[in-house]
Amino acid sequence: MSALRASLLKAIESLKAEVVTMADMVLNNINEAFLAFKTNNVKKAASLIKLDEEVDKLEEDISKSALRLIWKEQPYAHDLRMVTGILKLITDLERIGDHAADIAEQTLHIGELKNQRLLPKTTMMSESAYQMVLNAINAFVKQDLALAQQVIKDDDIVDNQFDDVMKSVTEQIKGETIVSEYAVSVIMVAKYMERIADHAVNLAEWTIFIITGEHKSTPLF
Repeated sequence: MSALRASLLKAIESLKAEVVTMADMVLNNINEAFLAFKTNNVKKAASLIKLDEEVDKLEEDISKSALRLIWKEQPYAHDLRMVTGILKLITDLERIGDHAADIAEQTLHIGELKNQRLLPKTTMMSESAYQMVLNAINAFVKQDLALAQQVIKDDDIVDNQFDDVMKSVTEQIKGETIVSEYAVSVIMVAKYMERIADHAVNLAEWTIFIITGEHKSTPLF
């Protein structure tokens, strides 16, 4: 292996490690944001909103590292797909982080309103969305095409769970068994989780691009 090739591979592995660090933080923020909402932990929610700034900083740092790698190492073929794919991946990771902060903001919004009833279906949806993001990241790390394709299929599960949440909230509003302000927050949180799942699909699609050179059935390289 030439010294130039070894340098390129080392730089790519370092870049991938930065992505994993960012992904770990985003996954933690998703989990903690929903836990804060479920338990009405306003203090935790406030701290998570501040943590989103760290996610934004990581995206900026990784972008700079990727651009330096392209300029210095001049990668081509699969290596170039890896770097450009990472630039796309981190955009979706940052947006997932934003939605974790959005969920935390809903906890602050309801403030002292007693958390009387968290829908079990909302909890199931949060677990499904979280698992999709986790699987999408693992697909990227392992370059696992089948796992990436499975993430895309699993989006239907979250979409169906979202519909179930909407029906349940509607029934509780009609039956006057839920405070309207809290019902709105549940709906918003469910919507953010649906968007998180959509971004997980994007992560999977960019991993497929890195592996195959195709994105949404369109050859790019």
